[in-house]
Amino acid sequence: MPDVQNRRALLDPLRLVLRSRRVVIALCALLVGVLVLAVPPLAALRGELLTLLTALALALIGGFSLEDAARAARESPPAPLPTPDDLRPLVRDLLDSVLDELIERKGLPVRDE
Repeated sequence: MPDVQNRRALLDPLRLVLRSRRVVIALCALLVGVLVLAVPPLAALRGELLTLLTALALALIGGFSLEDAARAARESPPAPLPTPDDLRPLVRDLLDSVLDELIERKGLPVRDE
């Protein structure tokens, strides 16, 4: 029985990884890339084909990642919007620091409050 448990501990994560669309695309790109390198008549176009293959694979993987991120954003609850009372001290600090920076750059005298 422990042998079955050891195999499941190894195969289950591997099975989950292989079900990922991104991993399947990367493995297909790797396989086609090896085939392009192995076929001698394609030697003249080898660099261009590998560049095209890599760009296509990365575009597909990026598209799937963007789709998954959009789905996760739709399914998560929206963040609460800040109230004006929350924003007022932040805006005041921002304006104070901008004015302080301008005063330092221009060499103007500092006014007491």
